[in-house]
This record gives sequence, C-alpha cells and structure tokens, in this order.
Amino acid sequence: MFFTSFFRLVLLGGLAAAQTAVVTTYGDSAVAGDSTVQYTLGADDFDAPKVDFYNATSAQWWYFDVVSTDLTQSVVISFLGNAPGATGTPVGEVPFNFIEVNLQLPNSSLVALSAAAESITLTTVGNGLSGVMNGAGYNWSGAPDLSNILIKINDTVNGLSGSIQFNSKAPYHASCGPATEGASLLVSPHLGWGNSIPNSLASVSLNYQGQQLSYQGSGYHDSNWGDRAFSADLGSWYWGHAQFGSYSLVWFDMMDNTGVEHQLGYLAANDTIIANSCGTIPVRPTGANSAYPPIAGLLPTGFQIVYNMSSAGILEVNVTNYQAIVSYPGVYTRWVGSVVGGIRGETAYTGIGLYEEMGG
Repeated sequence: MFFTSFFRLVLLGGLAAAQTAVVTTYGDSAVAGDSTVQYTLGADDFDAPKVDFYNATSAQWWYFDVVSTDLTQSVVISFLGNAPGATGTPVGEVPFNFIEVNLQLPNSSLVALSAAAESITLTTVGNGLSGVMNGAGYNWSGAPDLSNILIKINDTVNGLSGSIQFNSKAPYHASCGPATEGASLLVSPHLGWGNSIPNSLASVSLNYQGQQLSYQGSGYHDSNWGDRAFSADLGSWYWGHAQFGSYSLVWFDMMDNTGVEHQLGYLAANDTIIANSCGTIPVRPTGANSAYPPIAGLLPTGFQIVYNMSSAGILEVNVTNYQAIVSYPGVYTRWVGSVVGGIRGETAYTGIGLYEEMGG
C-alpha cells in the first residue's frame, strides 16, 4: 500500500531558525493514476522527493559515491524507488524499492551487492533529506543546508556494515545555473537531476564480510527522477565528476534517442562556483576504441572535457581510465581514473575522478 503523509513541526535545538520537516513514505508497489513530477526547483526543497507517488513508470533514485585518492578503492550506493519503472524492467524481476552497492576493493576485486526495502521513509528539512530503506539496513541523514550527509549501513544479508561521511566542498546547483527557486532541474524532457554534493571530503568506514575498508577520498551525491523509463529517452551519455587542485568538476553530456545532445557543466573552486551552464561542455572519448556517439563494445581509454566558461576561460581536462569498476558490456561502464586539467593558459593540476559511459 502507498501513502504519503506530511507532518509539519517545529524542530528544537541546533537550528538557527525553525524549519519544517516533511515526511514522505513510499510503499512497495506502484499505484494507479497520474503522478506529479517536479522539474523546477521550489523553495528549500533541493534534495527532497520530486515525485508525489510512484505509478508504473515514475521513479526517483538517490546516488552516492566515493573514490579514494589513490584510485584503488571506491564505493557506489544507489537507493531506488520504483526500480522497475526507472529501468523498464518487468515487475518482479527486480525489487520495487532497491538498493545497489558496488565496492572496489584494494586488491582490485569488485563486489556487487543488492538489497530490497519494504518501503522508503524520507524526511525533508530545508534543502536536506534523510532516508530510511525500511527492512534493508540502510539509512542516510542530510543536513538542512546540504553541508554534510551520513550514510549508515547494517546489511546483515550481505554482510556489509559501517558508515560513510560526506562533508561538502562545493555548492549544490540546478541543471544550468544557481539553485534558485524556479530554476530548471531538467537534463532532457522527462529526466530530472539535482546535484546536491558535487564534491566532498568523504570518509569511508565499512566492514564487508570481515574485511575492514577505511579510507578518505572524493565524495559525490546527486538524484535523478522522471516519469518514464530511461530507455524511453536515452540514446547515450557521458557523466562524471573530478577533483583536481582546488577544482570540483561535474559533467553531463547526454544524447537523447532523437539525436539531440544535452550538455551540462559545473566548475567550483574553494567552495565558490566558477561556472554552471548548459550547452558548452562537449565530452568526447579518447585513445583506442574511441568513437562518438558510443559504439557498443568499443570502450575508450579515457575522455576529454572542454568547457567554455565564457569570461571565466576555457577549461581543458583529460581523464585516463585506471579501472572499470562496473561493466555491462555493450550497455554501461563505470570507471575510476586519473585527471589532468586546468583553465587554458593557466596551471594544470592532477587529480581523480569517477565517471561513466552509457550506451556503448
């Protein structure tokens, strides 16, 4: 059964001013009817749920990742509401409320875990969100200003426990500009995106089946949502984030299934946004097997990002793959890699990134 309840109350202690808590609960199956999907930013609701209820095709998921500074470890966690609707998978093949975890271990081995939640309880305070994947052993708590997020895990089925702390180093943003009320959150028609933590100092303390995983690195968090499955709109995409010098970079270059390219770029330095725009950040594969648009079965050795930031200059970044940490041949690949980049004519810096190609 699905229900959404809104409890409005004054929070006590620790807050400079009273704020409203909004609690939303999603059940374990789709609900008949036309759901309302939000694609423009409201007032103080950045990380909040953007779908009032999940029908057969509407969905939302919250994504988190961390990559270690030496590229030898990473963790990616996705919390999905209506996984069948998001992926176009027949009902019953994947859980409705679904958690996916990918671990890159120090010995280069890869672990993929999944879990099902009975329901999802989400609490929005300010721009922050806290969530509980009921019955699965996963929850997260976000500060109202999105300055930090803590994930806690006690997954007894998969033998995974511990915590991940994100302390933000770069401001959140809308698709093509500042996170102001009324700003567009669209990547393309039917696909919304909110980048809540473009870069953070992240601390991982996990135990996987008796193996302790403890490291610091670059952390990231965003959310996607829509009113129909990815496959209905997606041709291909390149998405990723990188940290080099004082810079925090996020790129999103998507081609929809009509052949129209959608480009979104973001660059911050020392917690200040330098550029945030659309249409001026082509991302292209480099090295052996590079092809654009992506060709199934051909995986490049890296990528080049060129971001025309108008008066702020032109950013040039080259990414070299270190390890593929998720691979579905011919469909999707995610890598961690090394980064060299900077503003043209200025100092180039080295760093790290986590990024993906879909559709090739």
